[in-house]
Amino acid sequence: MDGSYQNNIKALPNLNMYRYEKIFKLYKTGNNQYFYNLMQSLFLPDKIDDTAISYITIKAGEPWTMVSFKAYKTIELWWLILLTNKLYNPFEVPKEGTVIKIIKPEYIPVVLKEINASLK
Repeated sequence: MDGSYQNNIKALPNLNMYRYEKIFKLYKTGNNQYFYNLMQSLFLPDKIDDTAISYITIKAGEPWTMVSFKAYKTIELWWLILLTNKLYNPFEVPKEGTVIKIIKPEYIPVVLKEINASLK
């Protein structure tokens, strides 16, 4: 079963570089409906250079999208924060006072380029 990334399908809008959906291929059903292959796995290296990492302390009631906005000025990198911290349940709201790692904003383009290259 061959699939294609959304940005390679002219009938669909292009996704920006931050979107989680960009890492999944799309496939078509018999009724020409598109669907994502959500079985794709994505992992970051166990050890990320300390110069590329900073830390954030979670405030009460902050969902991952808010943490992403505070760190990166976009809600769309919530998934990268979870991967960086080896967290796999995006529905679990982080507890107040939890200290998490984030990849510094200046390294994001390089990290996303490496992720996309690893999926091809």
